[in-house]
Amino acid sequence: MNRYTKLVIMIALLVSVLFTAAALAEAQTGDAEQGLDEIRQLLEITDVDEKEGMSLEEMTEAFAESAMNEYLDSATGFSMQYPSVFQFDEDQRADFAATADGKATLNIENIINQNELDEEMLLAAREMLLAAIGKEAPNAAVNENEQNGCLRRDMIINEGKTGQTDLYLLTKTSLHHITICYPAEEQGTYSIYIEYMINTMETNETDLG
Repeated sequence: MNRYTKLVIMIALLVSVLFTAAALAEAQTGDAEQGLDEIRQLLEITDVDEKEGMSLEEMTEAFAESAMNEYLDSATGFSMQYPSVFQFDEDQRADFAATADGKATLNIENIINQNELDEEMLLAAREMLLAAIGKEAPNAAVNENEQNGCLRRDMIINEGKTGQTDLYLLTKTSLHHITICYPAEEQGTYSIYIEYMINTMETNETDLG
């Protein structure tokens, strides 16, 4: 527990488009056209050249492939999408990434449980995790993602200069702790794409904590 910017507006826009796309299945035609216009504008600032004839879903996928990367821990099967502005140096540390200017960092810790947890043990372990998070930062609110149960804690540290977001995903066989640090004045932008990261988290388990 204790071991523990080219980031641009297009990341925030991407997340907005992704969530809009999910809602378009029940939206009207006018909303669909607006969604297409938005993603076309986003594609103008990427390396995607061919846009004619592409559906909204295809355009969104193409943009994601251009602007996002996938992290995968083969030992636990944990994966998630993260902005490609974060660069990993696997020769040094495969679990640590930073932006080119060094102002933002991404650290990932994957811990395999010594014994697989049953439902009762999983609930108890979750309560212990929540207690430990609360004890470490009693004034920081902890929120739970409805999709996968990921716990998110946001703090301002370093005398108000740095924002820090910790994500905790507990499963029957593993614990994943992701720490993102960024300039405090960019908290709004980072908060949006952190939510995107959470919603792309997956493991090889069907039951998440």
